[in-house]
Amino acid sequence: MAADVCDGIDLKWMNEDSGDEDNAVSLPAKKVMQQNLSFRERIRRIVFRNSKARLGGTVFDMVVKVVMCLLYIGRVMIDEYEEYACGGIPCDENSTFVTPKNEDDGMAFSSAEVNWHVLLWIYRPLPLWIAQVLLASATFFKALLYILVAKGNRCEYFTQPGFFLEFTCSFPFLITLGYHEMLKDLYVPCFLNCWLAKMALERFFNDIHMRGQRFQTISVTMSQQLLLLIATLCCLIFTTVCGIQHIQRASSEKPLTMFESFYFVIVTFSTVGYGDISPDIWLGQLFMVLMICIAIAFIPRQIEIIASTWAEKNRAGGEYGRRTARKQKHVVVCSKVLTADAIMDFLSEFYAHPKLEHYIVILLSSTELDSNMQTILRDPKWANRVIFMRGSALKNVDLRRCRMNDAEACFILAPGNCSNKDQADQHTILRSWAIKDFSPSCNQYIQIFRAENKMHVKFAEHVVCEDEFKYALLANNCLYPGLSTLVSLLVHTSAPYDGNLASEWMKLYGAHSGNEIYHIQLGKSVFFKEYEGKSFTEASCEAHAIYGVTLMGVMEVPESESLANKPKLLLNPGPQYILKATDFCFYLSFTKEEEYVFKPEKTNIKKEKQDSHSSREQSYKKMAENLHRIMDAHLLEDDFDGEESVFNTITSQVGEEYSRAARSLHVPDTPDVLQPSLDESDASHRVHITKNHLWLYEDMGHEEFIKGPPPTFLTGSRKTICHLVKHRRNDCCLLWGEQCSHVSYKHVNDNRWQHQLIIIAAEQFCLGLYNFIIPLRSEFISIKSLSPIIIMLENDPDDIFLETIAQFPMVYWMKGKMKNIDDLIRAGITKSSHVVVVNRSSNMDVEEVLVDSDTIVAVQMVFKLFPHTNIITEISKTSNMKFMQFEPHDEYSQRIARLEKKLSESMKSSLTHIFRLPFAAGNVFSGSMLDTLLYQTFVKGYLIKFVRLLLGIDAEQNSGHLSSIKVKRDIQRKYRTYGDLYKGLCSVTGEVPIAIYRTEVRKRTPDMDETDQSDNNNRTKHNARMLKKTSFSMKPFYERAEQNDISDLIRNRLKSQSIDTSHYSKYT
Repeated sequence: MAADVCDGIDLKWMNEDSGDEDNAVSLPAKKVMQQNLSFRERIRRIVFRNSKARLGGTVFDMVVKVVMCLLYIGRVMIDEYEEYACGGIPCDENSTFVTPKNEDDGMAFSSAEVNWHVLLWIYRPLPLWIAQVLLASATFFKALLYILVAKGNRCEYFTQPGFFLEFTCSFPFLITLGYHEMLKDLYVPCFLNCWLAKMALERFFNDIHMRGQRFQTISVTMSQQLLLLIATLCCLIFTTVCGIQHIQRASSEKPLTMFESFYFVIVTFSTVGYGDISPDIWLGQLFMVLMICIAIAFIPRQIEIIASTWAEKNRAGGEYGRRTARKQKHVVVCSKVLTADAIMDFLSEFYAHPKLEHYIVILLSSTELDSNMQTILRDPKWANRVIFMRGSALKNVDLRRCRMNDAEACFILAPGNCSNKDQADQHTILRSWAIKDFSPSCNQYIQIFRAENKMHVKFAEHVVCEDEFKYALLANNCLYPGLSTLVSLLVHTSAPYDGNLASEWMKLYGAHSGNEIYHIQLGKSVFFKEYEGKSFTEASCEAHAIYGVTLMGVMEVPESESLANKPKLLLNPGPQYILKATDFCFYLSFTKEEEYVFKPEKTNIKKEKQDSHSSREQSYKKMAENLHRIMDAHLLEDDFDGEESVFNTITSQVGEEYSRAARSLHVPDTPDVLQPSLDESDASHRVHITKNHLWLYEDMGHEEFIKGPPPTFLTGSRKTICHLVKHRRNDCCLLWGEQCSHVSYKHVNDNRWQHQLIIIAAEQFCLGLYNFIIPLRSEFISIKSLSPIIIMLENDPDDIFLETIAQFPMVYWMKGKMKNIDDLIRAGITKSSHVVVVNRSSNMDVEEVLVDSDTIVAVQMVFKLFPHTNIITEISKTSNMKFMQFEPHDEYSQRIARLEKKLSESMKSSLTHIFRLPFAAGNVFSGSMLDTLLYQTFVKGYLIKFVRLLLGIDAEQNSGHLSSIKVKRDIQRKYRTYGDLYKGLCSVTGEVPIAIYRTEVRKRTPDMDETDQSDNNNRTKHNARMLKKTSFSMKPFYERAEQNDISDLIRNRLKSQSIDTSHYSKYT
């Protein structure tokens, strides 16, 4: 035994010589192999190994058996009852046969009445006999040949039902060859060939499947099983019809024709029978009982198999036919888990565009649909346009089912509730690769989580990375409050809401929430065609005055297409850019130009504009001079009025930089070194520094600032010019709250920090934080406006994280948790301008809507302890925005909640939460709101690039950037309307305003309005009125006591950390 085994390989098995064709197949020379094969092996290769020969033999069997059945029907049709009416012979005058009388309602039950001679002998013409003998001989010898060349025990083949039927139907015809004159009319039940035809049909399906494809889909299996069930029913009915017809030939009272037998069998099987036709001999009655038992035994079994296949088919979904795919366009949506919220967002956004109404959406997922998804797919609105298929994008058979080769696009969505985002990205990457391998021409729209994984799907047409956009939006929210809300509204298709709203700002906000980005070629545009040859800012200013649209960007189309001359999308390229007819204009409007209704007054304004060109220019100059003078005056005054303070961050340059156009700033070939000490250039601005700007102290002189592209650890990322340090900072200088020999001011006790700190709390480090730092260190922000960034992590960061933040000025990290008050105090929350909270990893074990519970409770705690802190929170589910800054007794919040219920019933968009104060203020953001950015890209292929430029993720030469100004009293007195301010900004700085951020002081005392009370409150009105006479509200006292307790707690924690409490007193 040991000699036959080597390293676990059975050599004895390898040395066995079976002598069959399987060993011969491995031989390289076919001629030698054929010479060594025996005749039996050669026949076996032809019959079994050759798929075409096997398929041809199956078709031959099926055709011959069907012809045999047809010949049997033909023989019955030419049969005449008079030929055997008298005991098997024709009746004449000399016949002695006496017909028995039926005294029991026409039915007799005696075996003597059965004419056995008629059952054994029939009339068969000679041509019919010859045809039947030839066909029977061919099929019988073919069956014998198959048994002889087959492997295994041949006795088993002889006992199979198929050979038994073949022997019964064919061998009697071979016997008639010996005594054909006498045995020619011997009865043979060749109608049983129908069962052999059914068996041939089963083999035909198997041969087709083995020859055509490797895996058989559930739909094909279902159709084959249904066809076989129909074939079984047909065989059962045909057998019963032929059997009862032949048996009734022996009845001298009621012989039946073929049609009468068919009628009797159908009525008997479908109902209890009418009794007009029935067998009158015991043999016929016994035969019918036997056939009914067979039907009851076999038909339910096949129906059960089909029912289980049908249930499995419903779970697996359907198929998209090849013919339908050629006639109708479709897209495929791939995801691990299909949630009702995500799919409804996709369907609502996808079908919001009229030209996509006739598209078919195929949902491909490896998991079963839940009850909510099944309800959506049964909705008549989606039932004919949405198809679900259960399968994997990694399997070609599933990709073939959804016709990926013919699809217009494939959306690969990341799972919403995901605890391991790295693993989810890996699955997304493999799906993308599999689809690219199967269908290289299919456009892919991919959604991933981690920025470092974009390098694996660079070949895709459109990619949305959640970390990139999420952190960039959170950072820009610190610079431009409400920007996340603005972007969310821009990338959602929604109609303006003009319902009954209580507040004036809600009416204005709801009416303009439907603005979107549209594009049109300037030469084909009605809005912008007349501005060909004019500057961009002039076109934007006049188009806004006439049509109310905001021209935001332009894409220059080069005359020659090459790698060097690629189309470039530019946001506000400035007054030096001259528009051309081939340029594509990107504008902000309620509707696209093709659907715009031009009113007569608009035409009159256009004519008046052309007639009063000179007066308009003079007005512009006067407005520009006033705005320029106001801006200069703004630099010399400090405005500490709380009502006027819209936001603390002003990204425009101080001093003379206010009047400098942002487009004139160009990227130098060599980064400029900016000395941090107060030299001549900085000294001129020293008097203008307010609490919103940072003092550059002498102890910060060791950090030399430069401008240049930041070092990146992400391949393919666009390098935006930023403020950097000339020399990499030491690791000890990066840890916030810890003293080191190089830096003495990186702690909250330093007096220079006055509401400038930006704190971001995250669970762990990810490379997406790189996109949070970039906008806050952009070159367009003045050095004096840079705010320190403190990154609070729960776990120790990697070396790559330290390498990243060491290149940026005033970026620090510390270890701490959001729920720990001491960590928040050490981070400097009492001196912070913004606190950004990144959502924690979701737990798959909890309910889907509870994935944000940890983050919501932590933020609510901070909101209670530090109510004046500007908190920006990221959550997963948009429905949880109602819990942000939750105040259950606030009457205003209750009105918004009732309004949201109405919006959920009337609005087609998923933005039913637009009037929630945290969302409207830009204090809460959900990554799921970026999903529509990917969906809209199918129609607006530029949208991802547009948003990336808007957020500062990408940079293009001569492209503009975001900025903000504070509208004060003097500006408001000179420019009463938004349109006047629009003209003034375009004339002075070349800036194009795209939105306004308005705040108001809201009273904490709820205004009890009679119209806002519910029916339940009306029922208790009398009791409340009686209590009001004898009692007073204790709520203000409890609130004051709670605030005092919180203040004492914070002061005690500040003292324990050796932090001055005087600043907290001013803070509260």
